[in-house]
Amino acid sequence: MTRFYACLIALLLSLSGCAPEPPMNRLTQITFSRDSGSILPELQLHEEYTLTRQTAAFSRSGKTAATQANTGAWELPADPAALEALFTQVEALPCADFKRVEPADPPDGGGTQTYTLTYASGAPCTLTFDPGVTYTGSEALTQPVQQFLTALTLPAEAAAPYRLAP
Repeated sequence: MTRFYACLIALLLSLSGCAPEPPMNRLTQITFSRDSGSILPELQLHEEYTLTRQTAAFSRSGKTAATQANTGAWELPADPAALEALFTQVEALPCADFKRVEPADPPDGGGTQTYTLTYASGAPCTLTFDPGVTYTGSEALTQPVQQFLTALTLPAEAAAPYRLAP
């Protein structure tokens, strides 16, 4: 009987070290946005790229009712294989590895850039680059996203950030 318990304990101990790995948290959306810095209110704007595994979109809005921003929302043509490659690369990055580094003396003015990764669970990972702020290890995220965004072509009507005066 003691042999039975010894085998049972040995079996349980060996199985306890083999806990199933938690499922990978699937990345469903990458958002990059930028907000203008200290300029006239009618020239302040917010631009946003929203990427999913199948689509790319761009939007621009003004910050005031009297905005001169060229506002709107546009779907962008994007290579599905390039989107999937970007998502696969970014999905492997642990959000906890990005550490915000505040400047000792923040600069005046300047715009803000924000990267938000949204996972299937709904949990976001957000990196907000206020003037002078950096994040340790963030290049692994920012560089591939910026390379992808640079390769996108905005429609002619979205290319100019401000409306031309009549």
